[in-house]
Amino acid sequence: MLVIQPDVKGARLERALKDRIRGETRFDAKSRLLYSTDASLYQLLPVGVVIPRDAEDVMAAVRLAAENGVPVLPRGGGTALAGQTVGPALVLDFGKYMNRVIDIDPDRRRAVVQPGVRLDRLNRAAAPHGLTFGPDPATIRQCCLGGMIGNNSCGARSLVYGKTGDHVHTLDCVLHDGAAAHFGSVARDAVPTMAGTEGELARRVLGILEPERERILSRYPKVPRRVSGYNFDAMLEAPDVNLAHMIVGSEGTLATVVQAELGLVPVPPHRGLVLLSFRERFTSMDATPFILDEPGLTALEIVDSRVMQGARELLDFRATAALASPDALGVLFCEFSGQTADEVAERAHDFARRAPGLPGNPTAGVFLSARDQTAAWALRQAATGLLYRTTAHRDIKPQEFVEDTGIAPEKLGAYTRRFEEIVSRNGTSLGFFGHAGQGCLHIRVDLNLKRGEDVERMQRIAHEVAELVVEFGGSLSGEHGDGLSRSEFLPIMFGPEIMDLHRQVKRAFDPEGRMNPGKIVPPVQRMSENLRFGDDYRAHPPQTWFDYTNDGGDFAVAVEKCNGMGVCRKVDAGTMCPSFMVTLEEQHSTRGRANLLREAMQGSLPGMRSKEVLEALDLCLACKACKTECPVGVDMARYKSEFLAQHHREHGVDRKAQFFGRIHDVAKAASIAPGFANFGNRMMSGMIKRMGGIDPRREMPSFAPEPFRRWFKRRPAAPADGKPTVILLDDTFNGFFGTEPLKATVTVLERAGFQVKLPQRQVCCGRAAISKGLLDHARDLQTDLLNTLVPEVENGAWIVGVEPSCILTLRDELPDLVRDGRTKALAAASVTLEEFLAALPDWKPGRLEGRAVVHGHCHQKSLVGMEPTRAVLSKVEGLEFEILDSGCCGMAGSFGYEEGHYDVSKACGERVLFPAVRNSAPADYVVASGFSCRHQIADFCDGRKSVSTPELLALAK
Repeated sequence: MLVIQPDVKGARLERALKDRIRGETRFDAKSRLLYSTDASLYQLLPVGVVIPRDAEDVMAAVRLAAENGVPVLPRGGGTALAGQTVGPALVLDFGKYMNRVIDIDPDRRRAVVQPGVRLDRLNRAAAPHGLTFGPDPATIRQCCLGGMIGNNSCGARSLVYGKTGDHVHTLDCVLHDGAAAHFGSVARDAVPTMAGTEGELARRVLGILEPERERILSRYPKVPRRVSGYNFDAMLEAPDVNLAHMIVGSEGTLATVVQAELGLVPVPPHRGLVLLSFRERFTSMDATPFILDEPGLTALEIVDSRVMQGARELLDFRATAALASPDALGVLFCEFSGQTADEVAERAHDFARRAPGLPGNPTAGVFLSARDQTAAWALRQAATGLLYRTTAHRDIKPQEFVEDTGIAPEKLGAYTRRFEEIVSRNGTSLGFFGHAGQGCLHIRVDLNLKRGEDVERMQRIAHEVAELVVEFGGSLSGEHGDGLSRSEFLPIMFGPEIMDLHRQVKRAFDPEGRMNPGKIVPPVQRMSENLRFGDDYRAHPPQTWFDYTNDGGDFAVAVEKCNGMGVCRKVDAGTMCPSFMVTLEEQHSTRGRANLLREAMQGSLPGMRSKEVLEALDLCLACKACKTECPVGVDMARYKSEFLAQHHREHGVDRKAQFFGRIHDVAKAASIAPGFANFGNRMMSGMIKRMGGIDPRREMPSFAPEPFRRWFKRRPAAPADGKPTVILLDDTFNGFFGTEPLKATVTVLERAGFQVKLPQRQVCCGRAAISKGLLDHARDLQTDLLNTLVPEVENGAWIVGVEPSCILTLRDELPDLVRDGRTKALAAASVTLEEFLAALPDWKPGRLEGRAVVHGHCHQKSLVGMEPTRAVLSKVEGLEFEILDSGCCGMAGSFGYEEGHYDVSKACGERVLFPAVRNSAPADYVVASGFSCRHQIADFCDGRKSVSTPELLALAK
């Protein structure tokens, strides 16, 4: 538990900052806790946080920090794996405001960016010009260019593109005292007369390094991946002098980058992928040197069997994992590029034919479609999280403290075998993935750092691996930097003389040692200190409503699955995390919420009473995207429900939760006289909104003039043709409000020859109650539903639903909330309409001329995926359709209706969905499977009508 105490220097600095900067200043306990961790093993409480708006803010903040004796720590995405972005300093978070691509110059192949811009966004800006940024780490969607510069990041295609430093031309920086500096290339003979601070620094650095040129060049390892230490070798070997290349890889210990001019490279016109599956773990590394000379090879990556095991357990990657052999213990990703598709295909197939002759006799698969390649690379990028899914014990995690060594590729096989010997001798195991073609593997060692003996074991393994790296002539870090994990061992790698040069260069840039202290340059802490989960870590989870057996055992362990890698901080693709995508606030990312929940359970925040956690969870839309888009499967929607239920236990249930959480009861009562209920709603709209906590700008949906169940009972039933009975789940939203989707479902199923029945009595899945933390009420509803539907399932019926969040609750939350053995059979028989129809081999919906844009419901995308929808719509003759990567619509059940959510709700839809709808032709069909999605579209797209999937299918003839 972190003890958060008042800081006199911090309080004085906070007052000064609030008077001087235009950005945001945060010294409260919640903000300090949010920034006390990153993607590494470590936790250190910062003095405070500044979110600068521009370079002037950065200069003012650094200058004021210097005047108050407070260190400074720049931070982008917080995805560092060695602890670079945590420390007792003033954290500068560039991700919210200083995140722009300022300029793209396609003629010079240059880009000018701010440090908080995500790499994915830079590449999107460069793509229309046929350009991209060469280095492409797995964190491409959430990492920031400032962090890549700080770490000298690389990536899968570093075989041809090298490291970030190879593409940095100039850097605008803020120095230790708040002064600005511009670093770029200068002829060596011009350095003696060079003006300003830049000239003074260049002369001092060269004065330190030149006398030791021979020692430096002999001691620095000659391997493709060396990012440990400062870039002395690059400074001495380059024809010109460019201090920007000294800043690269310095982890914020020399200066703070506020703008960068970077080089871009052409995107190869065509790419192909060959996957090699090896039946022995390390022969894949033995084969690596024999592949490197293949013509057109642009990437040579590896994942082991544990990564593939994790992929098979996750919906998003199950099909992709099947691209490799099921018995593979190591898989090499061999990418070939070329100017024509035929050229790439010829290279890939020729290589695949010869591949069985490589060491280990691998089997080869060739994948030339963009879809297969994208899926395969997505799996590789998710390897860190997938590995986390494969440890058997709840507290044993694949730890990253020695996961980044760089070795000559030809030595990789021997090196990894020796590495495993060290790990085995210390009584544990490992998993790996990474850049085989560059000799840089990310090897994770399985440890439980909540045990003191494993903390010492980690320290021991780290020291032995450091000595092994030096023996093999390698680098302690090949990509992820030194930080708190590896700085301790740099003297083993470089020796005392080179480390003294590091100290001298550090003093030249930072005389008082305030720039991200404790990283790279001694004195540094032991790598086993200041751990997030150390032997003194204690969590106190409450007694829970949900069963967390499948999440590791209890609520605390479920929350602790978050490893900080920050996939939830992506902003341009997928659905996770909707509120972060529009606020860019750490507390509104899945990672931020998980961190606050963890702090609440270990006592740094006041448990389930915590208003800080409640505030962070308020903008969680419970979209479920994190359950599958997060590689480790953090299910924040469920955790939010659990926390709210615990919070209600302490404080009681507020009116808003009661109103929306019991919407089934409200709707059922209103269905007796829906016309009268609608009249009452109109007459007392203002009062109802105030009582229910509804935003006054919102209009609640009206009740259907005739509830669906009443319509169904009075209609003539269609004859069945002997096919199994289908029980149609008439959910609350489509059953009492907008009934057309259910009516259309009856039409579609009866056309297909099925007998459609309803549950014997009106039941509710409890979705709304779960969302509001009314878990006792939800459990009662689900028990009734279980008792009603299980007899139907036992008689062979399918349970089919059209509202994704409702039908999928039967598969997701219900088994862990009700804890009844019968739930397994019910879950297996419960499907969305799209799943049901996609599984019918002979079903033909007919013909429908036209075009459709399709928006998937968040729960549908998370728990089922959009493939069933794609399969169903593909069977409609004459229909052209596009499934949007539209994220969350922003309504999310009742979220968009509630006070305080209107702006975020609208902004979520404005990201992709609303523009796509507005840009569609008036005659185009807009398809949205969710009831709330359709209302959100109507509210913000000028009343544009959208239809559900069954309504579209019913139109086909």
